[in-house]
Parts: sequence; structure tokens; C-alpha cells
Amino acid sequence: MEGLLVSSFFTSTSSIKRFFLISLVILFISNCSALDWGWVKLPSGLAWDQNETLDRNPAEGFRVEFPEELGLDSRPLVELSKKLRKEKTEVRSLLILKEGNLVFERYAGGISRNHNHNMYSVTKSVVSMLLGVCYSNDCGVDLEDSLYSVESNLPGLLPSELKGKESIRLKDALRMSSGMGWDSFPKKEDIRTDADPLAIAWTPAVSSAPGTKFEYSNGDTQLVAGYLEAKTGKTLYEYSKNTAFSWLGFKGEEWNTSKSGRQTAGFGLRLRPIDMAKLGQLYLDGGKWQGRQILKPEWIAMTLEPGVEKRYGLHFWLHEFEGKPSFMANGKGGQFIYVIPHRKIVLVMTSAIWDKAPDVILTSALDAVKASLVSTDKIPSPDREEALLRELKVAARTSLDPKLKEGADETRIAAEPGMKQNHP
Repeated sequence: MEGLLVSSFFTSTSSIKRFFLISLVILFISNCSALDWGWVKLPSGLAWDQNETLDRNPAEGFRVEFPEELGLDSRPLVELSKKLRKEKTEVRSLLILKEGNLVFERYAGGISRNHNHNMYSVTKSVVSMLLGVCYSNDCGVDLEDSLYSVESNLPGLLPSELKGKESIRLKDALRMSSGMGWDSFPKKEDIRTDADPLAIAWTPAVSSAPGTKFEYSNGDTQLVAGYLEAKTGKTLYEYSKNTAFSWLGFKGEEWNTSKSGRQTAGFGLRLRPIDMAKLGQLYLDGGKWQGRQILKPEWIAMTLEPGVEKRYGLHFWLHEFEGKPSFMANGKGGQFIYVIPHRKIVLVMTSAIWDKAPDVILTSALDAVKASLVSTDKIPSPDREEALLRELKVAARTSLDPKLKEGADETRIAAEPGMKQNHP
């Protein structure tokens, strides 16, 4: 049968071409098994046909360039992508900006630029940014303010719950040092389900002097959100839509909203990775976006001053890259906005990593970026461009873990041309 099949292919020139193509496919599959690629049923509408050359149309305000055109070696980045595929690491997106240019944009499992993702605690850093917008627009934000004094007249708060907490300052909550004893608070998970997360945040008793003990919590961020609400008269989502989200061109964002109408502040925001990149670039560029000063540079400077925990500023983590200061927004499961000022780089990652420490994946990504930077061979070439584009294609077709396709870790299309936006 095989002999007859082969003979029939050679009866015409077109058959020869067909035979040659099928042979290549068979050879390709034999060297890249479905197991290696982790294929599952692909999302409907996903096509293999993608651009053979780089689409250089500006993407959401960013110019698009190859890594070599901005002084990076693309090969370590390609190898990182291959490693993620081989180890079936649940990294859904990985974006790299250099000098405001998009030089690497990797998605997996049929995800595209228009999918949003659960930010988990990156939400906390977004709340800090929104407070910075208020500060930069002279709405009266003062880090020394007593939260009690500013929030006591907000609806839904009981005076008895606020009593004895007059000395908690805004900066204490921003630095996770309110002293509210969140770790030992038996109802701390109620902030996820209660009708009013701000009321829950004010419930714990003060167990240590404000400003003296670091205790990472969703409660402290909710207190910050209450302060912003008192200053602006708007909920987090209302304020974000009227200011930063609109100015930065966000699309398809969602924010978990309680029955009280207040958003959860420590978690619950969903963003597209490309919009996460805009946030990173905003901070890298001293608070400016496309000529508009959204954050005052002095707010960013205050954000990056360490508090009681020397690795933590105003809801941003402080880090180092190549022995120099860097900083990041960090969310459970492997959500990162990582900013490297001295290299003018922003790295963005969304993931659903529950079988290992997400920091391990971040370290791998930073190691690849470092190797890309220090390489002495960064000459652009068609071969490197082809290798990068080919790897991004393969990565786009790798599967997501079927167990993680529903609930908080589901990935869903959030913004398409002509598509109605999905907002709470």
C-alpha cells in the first residue's frame, strides 16, 4: 500500500510537491512530538497561519522591534521559551520592553494580546498607583494622615470598629505595617466574600504599634482603598476608569466588586499583559505616558523608599538586578511587573504556577534577560529573526493545563475590535 501511494504521488509535478510537503511534516512531527509540545484541543478560531515577518505596527503605544535592534541577544530569550515549553511551565504571557519598545511578546495556549488574566496581589500595586494619581492631581493625599480621621464618615463603617485605631497612618497601611494583626485575625478570609470588604478590613484589633511591624495583608490595602474613596468620592474602579485606566488606554479590565459596590483592593483585578507593561513603563519613565504626566516623580520616589520591611515600599517590592535597584509588582501564582531602571527594561509575566515557587520562574526569566544583555554577539540577522518568530508561533500553540482553565485562573478574551467591554 505504501508503495502504491508513493507511486501515485510521482505521477505529476504537483504530486511531487505534495509528497515533499507531507514528508517534511512527518519528519517534523517525529522530531517534535505532541508530548513535547503539550498539545491539547486548541481554542476555537486559533489558526496556525501567523505572520512570517514581524508586525511592526505600533502595539498599544509601543514600537515593535527585534531584540537585536535594541542591544539584546534574542537567543537566550528563545531558549527560555523552549525551556518553559519543555518543562510545561504554566507561563501564559511573557513580555519584555526595552527603552519603551516591545522586543519580546510571548503567549501560550492560544492566548493573545486581548486576553486578560487574574492579577492576584499585583492589584495592590495598582491601588498604590491610583493613590499616586490622586496625589499627583493635588487631591490632598498625605502619607501622615490618620486613616481614622479620613475614613470615619464613610458609609458602612461602625464607629466602634474604628475606635482605638486613630494612630494608623496612610503610610503605615501602604507599607503593610498598620499593626492590625491580620495574620491572627480569624475572619481574614471574609474579605473575599463579605458584602463590604472595607468593613472587614477595619475589624481586627491593633496588636502592635503602627509603623513597627511588617505584616503583609489584604486588609491594609483595603484601608488604603477606603482612604482613596474618601478623598475622591469614588470607588476604586470608578476612579481608575475616570483617570489612569483611561489615560493609559486599558481595555477589557475587570475588578471583583462586592455587594456594597466596593472593589476588593488586595486582589481581584484582571488585566491584559500589555496593560501591565504600560504600568511598568509609566514608572520607568518617571510617571509620564505619551507626554502626559500621570504620576509626579516625587510620588515614585516615595513609593521606592523602604519601610519597616527593607524590601517593601508603598505596595511595591524592592529588588536588585545586576547589583542595582529594581522593583516589582508581584502576584500569587507568578504575576509580575518587573522594572529595571538602569537597563530601561520592563518585564511582564502572567502565570498559573502552583507546583513550585513562582520566584524560580522569575529568576529564570531575569537570568535570560541578563544573558541577553551581556552577550557580545547581538548582530541582527534573518536567521535570528526567523528563529524567534518560529518559537513564538510554537509557544502560542502549546497547551494550558486543563485543570486551570476555569475559575480564577481561566484565561478569557477581554478585548476585540467591536467587542463590548466586560466590566462589573
